[in-house]
Amino acid sequence: MPLYRVTGESMLPSLADGDLVVVLRQTPPISRRALVVAPDPRDPRRLSLKRVVGLPGEEVRMVDGVVLIDGGELDEPYLGGLPAAPGLAEAEWRLDAGECFLLGDNRAHSTDSRVYGPVRLGSISGRARLRVWPPERWGRPG
Repeated sequence: MPLYRVTGESMLPSLADGDLVVVLRQTPPISRRALVVAPDPRDPRRLSLKRVVGLPGEEVRMVDGVVLIDGGELDEPYLGGLPAAPGLAEAEWRLDAGECFLLGDNRAHSTDSRVYGPVRLGSISGRARLRVWPPERWGRPG
């Protein structure tokens, strides 16, 4: 049962710096909103935990901080009232059959697919299933 220690604030409020989560090997299909561990394509030795927002074949757009999937606004209850994304930048990505789009929940403090682009499904090493530390936060992560 592999464990992953969260570092930084990119997944607040779902996961905090220092949280320890159980990561189970991910097998297809991958689902939207899943929390996954994947290498940073710019440095594959660096693993990060992010949320799947875009699935293979979809168009992901960010307009005024709102995530649109194939033109429809993505419901993101896990943001816990945080703004979806800072700024008014607009960007668009078309995902190939073997790609997904990953974002941190705390977008102002996250390096994710907005920076390094879509991630190959085959590179995802696992899915975060259970937070086991700290004890007072035990349970399923956001």
